Amino acid sequence: MKQLDFARESTPLGRRRVRRAVFAERSLLPAAAACMVAGGVRETLGAVLATPLRVRLFEPAIPTAQAWECILGGALLYRYRGPAGDAAFVLRGADAAAIAAALFGEPSPEASRTLSPLERDVLDRAVAACSGALSAVCGAGLERTEASAGFTTYFEVLVERPFEAAIGVALAGEPRSEGRPALALEDLAAMPLATRVELDAGRLTAAEVAALAPGAMLPLVESRTLRGRLSVGGRTLSTGTCGIRNGCFAFEIEGAREERGATV
Repeated sequence: MKQLDFARESTPLGRRRVRRAVFAERSLLPAAAACMVAGGVRETLGAVLATPLRVRLFEPAIPTAQAWECILGGALLYRYRGPAGDAAFVLRGADAAAIAAALFGEPSPEASRTLSPLERDVLDRAVAACSGALSAVCGAGLERTEASAGFTTYFEVLVERPFEAAIGVALAGEPRSEGRPALALEDLAAMPLATRVELDAGRLTAAEVAALAPGAMLPLVESRTLRGRLSVGGRTLSTGTCGIRNGCFAFEIEGAREERGATV
């Protein structure tokens, strides 16, 4: 989705600097959903390591094709599928080595290195334990998948303490923007509404209307039944017949609701 933004470069204008307005590609993923993923990773990985973690979240973005090559190049990819879409944990070489070392209680390596089969197995288990955090963006009922379709949205959970590592989260699709009513009919069911029934009084000439004054008698349409209109808030809801039922004035709804035969 494109949103109005401002270019990073500014142009001097007198004593001020002005940045040009541009339309930038922005992710539709709510920040709250990304925060839930980060919180789930922090709690789960902290429980696996038996130590509290301090994490920082980088906001969701839509990388370019070139950026995706840098993000995914040589990285370990753990992809999961849910009812709302696919997501994956992305661990680049140095980050995977740092997490694996922490799982074995060792200091973080100074550079990226190839993991041993044992380290890879332990790392896979730790990531699988964190997969539940992806339900915030994929929905419940996740399953591991090897699908190779591309990704669109990316954000990172940066572990700052007791070790440093970036855990990337890639999404295979943007959340769908669906319009939903803020209120349902049930929410308004108990609200009282002022209703009016207006009678048809026939036709009058302009002179007769101008001569109307308090006390004037206005004859109704000569008919066995008096036609009327039911309105709420100035909007006509139905037409019907005015009369007397059981000694009380009543209005019988017709029009679109004729088959129901209601009486007001």
